Amino acid sequence: MKQFINQILFTLFLLTSFSAQAGELMVSDPWVRAGPPNAPALAAFMKLDNHSATALSVVEVRTSLAVDRVELHRTQMKDGVMKMIPQEAIPVGAHSSTLLKPGSWHIMLIKPAEVPNPGDMVKLTLVLDNGSEKTVSAMVRKGMKMMSGDHDHNMKHD
Repeated sequence: MKQFINQILFTLFLLTSFSAQAGELMVSDPWVRAGPPNAPALAAFMKLDNHSATALSVVEVRTSLAVDRVELHRTQMKDGVMKMIPQEAIPVGAHSSTLLKPGSWHIMLIKPAEVPNPGDMVKLTLVLDNGSEKTVSAMVRKGMKMMSGDHDHNMKHD
């Protein structure tokens, strides 16, 4: 009887561990901004919520879309000019969230072989610094430009 109870407790422990690990990062509203047929790059956005007590970072993203490469970026003011700066990781603090949005953190899909149409779905697999992965489907939709009005000419890409 004692062995049976120990097996049940061990099984419950394993189930709790796996569900906590799978649920540590929640992704909401993933989307890819639609572009013209000859777009040299597309951007992906979403909200990342970390429900764990440990800070996490997205260190890599893979996609179902045929692209030359995927980069993590952050738009920042640098030397008086707004620039999209490649990043090694996108941090998500413990019990915190990070919003990937135009003009801030985002994922760049560089040189797509074919630009998807609004309404199409693009699979994105986020790889975390702890080795876990989270795959989401992002809808392609029209969205705001990174910058608007007079500031478009000031956007630089490092």
